[in-house]
Amino acid sequence: MLIGIDIIDIARLRNVINRTPRFLERVFTQQEIEYCYRKKDPYPSLAVRFATREAFRKLDMIFVNGIRFHDTEVVVDTGGKPQLILHEAALLRAYEAKIDDFSISLSHSKEQAIAVVIASKG
Repeated sequence: MLIGIDIIDIARLRNVINRTPRFLERVFTQQEIEYCYRKKDPYPSLAVRFATREAFRKLDMIFVNGIRFHDTEVVVDTGGKPQLILHEAALLRAYEAKIDDFSISLSHSKEQAIAVVIASKG
């Protein structure tokens, strides 16, 4: 079992997005942007997704280099449960490492967002 965790200040992410609007499209998928901007305040949801990407990278060194932001995505299933979806390089690395199951836990307060990613090897 591998565990990655990350925490981020929501205000910091808000400032980056307001200062560099292109950051949104570079880091988040279109589906994530649309989901988050349906909320009254999109920044906590965006921050927790950014923290998920960082927690994913902290699982193992194989996930540090060569994986783009869009290779990971956080979606919400019909029951409201967040799911980590892997694409391209992230999916290939997970396959090579024989990691076949990911669980995530996301939370945020007014100031901070935190994400935990747990990966199981099959």
